Amino acid sequence: MNAMWFTVGLIVTFFANMPFGFWRAHAKRTGNKAEWALAVHLPVPLVVLMRYMAGLSWNLEGAPLILVFVLAYFLGQRTGGRLYTKAHERGLNPGRSMTVLWSGNVEEAI
Repeated sequence: MNAMWFTVGLIVTFFANMPFGFWRAHAKRTGNKAEWALAVHLPVPLVVLMRYMAGLSWNLEGAPLILVFVLAYFLGQRTGGRLYTKAHERGLNPGRSMTVLWSGNVEEAI
């Protein structure tokens, strides 16, 4: 296992999933099941690539570390969803894109 790629992979996995979590929350609110499925599953190849670059294998010794990647995946999705909820509560009409958070006053958006 490559420790540097493991750390980079976890960070990339978390931050790459935030916009998808934002999109997932929008799709859930609008009731679009196809969009929701895409928002959940589109980042999976990136996560698999990050695990491959970190040198994680699919055997028993790599399984706990793969679970850490799964945790980073879900935390990124969850964080994006919470950002959507906060933006919606603030009346920003977020839509699918996180750029609404930076279009105005950042302190008000978060």
